[in-house]
Amino acid sequence: MSSPRHIGIVGGGIIGSSTAFWTARLARERSLPVDITLFEGSSVAAGASGKAGGLLALDWHGPSTASLAALSYRLHSELAAEYGGADRWGYRRLDTLSVSADLSSSSSSAKLSSRSKKLKGAELFPWLNKDVLTASEVLGNQDTTSQVHPEQFTRAMVEEAEKLGVKVVYGSVEGAQARADGGCDLSVSPRDSSQDRTTVPVTDVVVAAGPWTGKILSKLGLDKQAGRAKAIRGSRAHSIVLKTAPGRELPAQALFTSIKEVGGRHAEPEVYNRPDGTSYICGPTDTSALPTLASSVSTESSAIDLLISQAARLAPDYLSTDNGQYSATVERRQACYLPVGSGDPVIGKIAQGAYVASGHSCWGICNGPGTGYVMAELLLDGKVKSADIDDLSP
Repeated sequence: MSSPRHIGIVGGGIIGSSTAFWTARLARERSLPVDITLFEGSSVAAGASGKAGGLLALDWHGPSTASLAALSYRLHSELAAEYGGADRWGYRRLDTLSVSADLSSSSSSAKLSSRSKKLKGAELFPWLNKDVLTASEVLGNQDTTSQVHPEQFTRAMVEEAEKLGVKVVYGSVEGAQARADGGCDLSVSPRDSSQDRTTVPVTDVVVAAGPWTGKILSKLGLDKQAGRAKAIRGSRAHSIVLKTAPGRELPAQALFTSIKEVGGRHAEPEVYNRPDGTSYICGPTDTSALPTLASSVSTESSAIDLLISQAARLAPDYLSTDNGQYSATVERRQACYLPVGSGDPVIGKIAQGAYVASGHSCWGICNGPGTGYVMAELLLDGKVKSADIDDLSP
């Protein structure tokens, strides 16, 4: 190659950062002249990549993503070993469990207590209120499920990518102008509104903008070529992060719950205990309108309050915010938009010099490293060898 390629990656979440990292690393290993710029409109991990639970699962995936998930699960372990992931982003193996609970006011504690005595595996949950548990099941063990802190992991990937020469530009990609040489000039509005719009020439562009992917593709004039990627949209999910009191250590467990609520309502909050003494709890999704930037996502106080209440009733000795000297504190009240589309994520080439990697829904953190790796192969080799992604093409 007489001159280096310049790859522009749009989106500073886990998919964009992983793509930047692996493309830069493989290019360096092969001595390929490639420049890489990562564009982010808000801040690194501002969206779902900074507000997700961080569960990693080896074998919970359908046929279309099973190969990608296996690659990604292995890469998570290797990256943690190489870059100190246990300390830098909370990587660890954990047990993943399913529990059912009755939190309705109409149920008597006597009946629940009697029921819990017969609960199989109740000894696995010393931190939960056994008086409300009605059923349990082991979903994954420390051989098949792990976790990371999503925001810390995403930021670490960007830090390592920068060490490999990746440039990070904080600005929103607003459009593209084709050039005679086959590349294009990206029009970028800087995050700092006092600065003027700039133009960045690239030979290739990768759109990994999560729920904003469809809008970016439209701005780039790639609607007709986008295929399934056009259908990617956002689904808002609320979550909280609770910090336990000193001396209240939580086990390395993730919980998928099925709860009977007051008035017969049903809820399925998910709980992820983290090694830093916090517990992440998330609730259902809704269809509120997607804002322009990830930094502009709003929360509904009622959704947050319900999660705080559910956590307190599930684990009153550990996660209640009204427990005297053992009270937990609410560190975060937040919401994010998951990138959802036609089912499977969209990974592949959509036009000459144009690629997309998005639509992972709740599995973006889990399958981020694998997606970044196969995108690097696609960009540098023109084909993917490390995983079977045939069913994920645009």
